[in-house]
Amino acid sequence: MNKPIELEEALKWLMKHRPKQKTIRLSLENALSHRLTEDFYAPMDVPTFNRSAMDGYAVCASFTKNATKDKPVVLQVVKEIVAGIKVEETLDNHHAVRIMTGAPIPDGFDAVVRQEDTKIGEGNVEIYTEVVPYTNYGKRGEDMQAGEFLIKKGTRLTPVHLGVLASLGLSEVEVMKPLSVGLVSIGSELAQAGTPLQYGQIYNSSLTTLSTRLKELNVQVAFTHQLADEIALVRATIKKHIQDIDLLITTGGVSVGKKDIMHDVMSELDAKRLFWRVNLQPGTPFLASTYQEKLILSLSGNPFAALTTFELLVKPVCGRDEVRKEGMLTSDFPKASKRRRFVRARYQEGKVSLPTSKHASSVLSSLLDCNCLIDIPEGSPPLERGTWVQVVML
Repeated sequence: MNKPIELEEALKWLMKHRPKQKTIRLSLENALSHRLTEDFYAPMDVPTFNRSAMDGYAVCASFTKNATKDKPVVLQVVKEIVAGIKVEETLDNHHAVRIMTGAPIPDGFDAVVRQEDTKIGEGNVEIYTEVVPYTNYGKRGEDMQAGEFLIKKGTRLTPVHLGVLASLGLSEVEVMKPLSVGLVSIGSELAQAGTPLQYGQIYNSSLTTLSTRLKELNVQVAFTHQLADEIALVRATIKKHIQDIDLLITTGGVSVGKKDIMHDVMSELDAKRLFWRVNLQPGTPFLASTYQEKLILSLSGNPFAALTTFELLVKPVCGRDEVRKEGMLTSDFPKASKRRRFVRARYQEGKVSLPTSKHASSVLSSLLDCNCLIDIPEGSPPLERGTWVQVVML
C-alpha cells in the first residue's frame, strides 16, 4: 500500500500537471467573473477635460473675493455650456459662464459657484459666496490618469472592474478562457434527485455540490455523469470524453473496498498514476492520474471528504488561490488529531467557532453554517478554547 503523501507535496505534483489555460477576448457584458490575463494600465485620462461638478457658474475664483449675500459680486454671463458641448471660442474670464454638471470648464476659469449660491438676473448673475480655485472643479484625469496601474493580472472581474474598463472606452477584454471540466460520480448506491429511493440507496449530493462549486469558480462544467460501479462503463465514459475536456474529476470508488474500482479503471486505461492517498483527514483516499495528457483527479465518495479535497487540491488546479486566515477558537475541539485534520468551522472577525459537533466525512448538512476549515496539524492534542488556529476559507 502506498504511503500517503503530504498535502503540500500532492499540490506540487498537481500544479506540474495542471491544464494550460488559454486566453479569449470577450465583450465586457460577457466577461463577468473571468480572470484578467495581464496587468492593466489606463490608456488615457478620465475625464479627458476639466469638468464642472455642479450646476452653476464657471468663474475666475479671484473675482468672487469677499462676496456675500448682502454684498454680492455681479458678473456678466457670456455663455451657457451643457454636458457634451465643446466650446470653440476663447471666453473672457472676467465674466461668468452658465454651466451644467459634467460640462467642460472653459480655459481661464478655475472654479464653479453652485447655482444655490447665486441669483440670475438680466444677463448677469449675483454671486453670494467667495470661492477658492478648483471649487466644484473636476480636473482632467481626476478619476484615472494615462499610464496609471489599475487592475492586477489574474483579477476576477467584477461589475466595478468592467465599469472602469467601459469608462476607458473598451468594449471587450482579454481574459483567461474557463477550463472545461468533466465530472463523474461513481456508485451503484447513488440515486438521482427526483427519483424514488430504493432500500440502501442515498441521493447523490456530491455531483450537485461539486458541479455548482465549479460554476461558482467560473469553470465550465462540460458534463456530469452518474455511473454504476462497473469498470467497463467507467472506462468507456472516460475514453469517450477525455479529449473534449481539460480536466476530469471523479468521486467514489477510490478507496480499498470491493467496489473501489478506480484503480482498475486507471490500470486498464494504462493511465499514469501520480500519487494515491494524501496525509489528511477527511479525504485520504485521493487518486491523481494522467491519461492522454489530461489530469484525472479521483476524490472520495463521502460528500464532505470530496468537498474538502476539492477545496484543498482541485480548486488550485482550476486557478483559484487558497485564502488562509488566523483566528482564535471560541470553543473546545475535544478530539486528538493523529493525522492532519480539517474541521468545518465558522470564521468571523478573528474568531473561529464550531457550529456543529457532526464531523463525519459522510455528513454534509453540518457545513450549512460554516465558511472555513480549521487546519489542525498532525499529532495535535484536543484543542482548547482560546487556541489560535489557521483556517482555509471556503
